Amino acid sequence: MKFVLAGIGTKGDLLPLAALGGALRRRGHACDLLTNENYAALARQHDLGFHPVTVAQTNNLVSGRDNLEQHVFPSYEPTFGYFREQVARGEPLAVINLDAMSASNLMCDRLGLRSCRVFLQPSTIPSLLRPPYPYNERIAGRLSAAYRKHRLPRIYRDRNESPYLVGRINEYRARLELAPVAGLDGVDGAVALRLGLFPEWYAPPADDWPEHFEHVGFPLPPATRALPAALAAFIEREGKPLVFTPGTGVSDVQAFFQEARRCCAELGYPGVFLSPSHRADASMGSRLFHADFVELEPLLARSALLVHHGGIGTTARALQAGIPQVIRAVAHDQPDNGDRVQRLGVGAFFAPGKYRHGDLTLTIQRLLASAEVRRELDAVRARLAATDAVEAAVDRLERVF
Repeated sequence: MKFVLAGIGTKGDLLPLAALGGALRRRGHACDLLTNENYAALARQHDLGFHPVTVAQTNNLVSGRDNLEQHVFPSYEPTFGYFREQVARGEPLAVINLDAMSASNLMCDRLGLRSCRVFLQPSTIPSLLRPPYPYNERIAGRLSAAYRKHRLPRIYRDRNESPYLVGRINEYRARLELAPVAGLDGVDGAVALRLGLFPEWYAPPADDWPEHFEHVGFPLPPATRALPAALAAFIEREGKPLVFTPGTGVSDVQAFFQEARRCCAELGYPGVFLSPSHRADASMGSRLFHADFVELEPLLARSALLVHHGGIGTTARALQAGIPQVIRAVAHDQPDNGDRVQRLGVGAFFAPGKYRHGDLTLTIQRLLASAEVRRELDAVRARLAATDAVEAAVDRLERVF
């Protein structure tokens, strides 16, 4: 069986998919990664066949429509070509993809293949019973019954039946001589397994979640590299730092790091700044360290606290390290992850547009001083240490496929 891993996005989207592929390869399965052209090194690291089907994506804050037109839809024809070539070779295929917009869904329909849909974060699951943030707050207010009965179903329906999205997909379905679909859920007929790459305690299921869904936990494969020597020496000299990262897919970072500098100075902590869009300069001084990218597991194990954008992978690494986190959410799944972290009592969350100057310093002081936050963090860290989500996911893939 050859597994086809199909995913378009920034590095945070691709790391979990590549980890699954690496584990499948270790069990003897052939695996090909169909993705953006800038992930050849990631594919090699996990011993995956690499097939670029669209251009690089380095900014995940573009509009949803721009992302579709610039990255997702251009991947369709190259993906169709890949599948035709594999079928001509007689390869038995199983598909693992990330969303309903993947071109691989159409090829599953065309070729009669089965697929696994991977959910990187719970915010993408439409639910009336346990909706993600901010809908969860709106079903708890004075008009909650009407919101749950009328407004929220309409939001989900409009998203599923978007004329633009459904129209574009049906254009490609017609080229493959496939019947049109009325909504995005119409492409899910081949899905035999749905894997939630997050724990059940992080996102408890609801009765209206999709069928064939299984939690496996956060994919937290061991780091492949130690801390860079210069960073390790910095921490040894300065002590546990505050770590700041806006995510690899965010390019407008000046204000974020200006606030980070001010916060480190006010609290008397060293700081580590992570971003390929930020550049070190002489004004940073000896107590601030910059790197484009480092693996978070070994860094956060030696850090005091993390301030970040709220991506699910970064959120999970802070939980694994047992350190408090402050999430300054911008878009996508980030507000929902921030809300869940805050409700768990292991961090703080600023919704988009809700952050004010001076909030960060006071919030960090409170989190670092709280014995209750420390107890909750220790409990979460122990839970995560007892699980291996990647191997659990591969067990289920082998069972189904």
